[in-house]
Amino acid sequence: PVSGSDDLARNRATVAGYDATAPEYAAETDHAPTSDHVEALERLVAGVGPGGRVLEVASGPGWDADRLEAMGVQVRRTDLSDGFIAFQRNRGRVVESLDLITGDLGGPWDGIVALYVIQHIGRDLVEGVVARIAAALHPGGTLLVSFQAGDGERLSGGPEGVYQVVQWAEAAMTALLSRHGLVIDRRWVFEGREGQWITVIARRTEDAPPIGGG
Repeated sequence: PVSGSDDLARNRATVAGYDATAPEYAAETDHAPTSDHVEALERLVAGVGPGGRVLEVASGPGWDADRLEAMGVQVRRTDLSDGFIAFQRNRGRVVESLDLITGDLGGPWDGIVALYVIQHIGRDLVEGVVARIAAALHPGGTLLVSFQAGDGERLSGGPEGVYQVVQWAEAAMTALLSRHGLVIDRRWVFEGREGQWITVIARRTEDAPPIGGG
């Protein structure tokens, strides 16, 4: 079995891979989003309300943060990759270093965005991450999160870096979110180059007790 320290090491190797390829990744993702992606962002904004405070983890190049700010919410941009932090700062954006696994998420937030990051966290660590996300949300707060569908785990990449990819069965992820008071309101599915992705909007139930650290 893979230990928590192994999972953490694989996550750090993944972050190093993004450090090395941040400009290339930014260029590859600098395009108009799909209609489903826009709808997901719009539903987050509707959930948090005008001027709502949103924490974005794994902000990457910052394209979604740009879109959310243009829609009228306040975004705290964060990432663990120094490469992405430098890229955003070179664009004149304010972005902070934050470790989703061990860092202080602050809050409580009206909304949290965690797109294309859960797949890089070891399966045994994700429960704690979701607990900390839930604890960092206001009761009634909105979470926008994506995960790669399936039940496998792999290391992918090449000379530029190694990336940990952990897939989740939709039923398992739904149950995990529910255990921490996060109820799915809407889901979107699309086929990517490496498999099927599921994006969901979930809300923290009003009566959910405080959970975990953060």
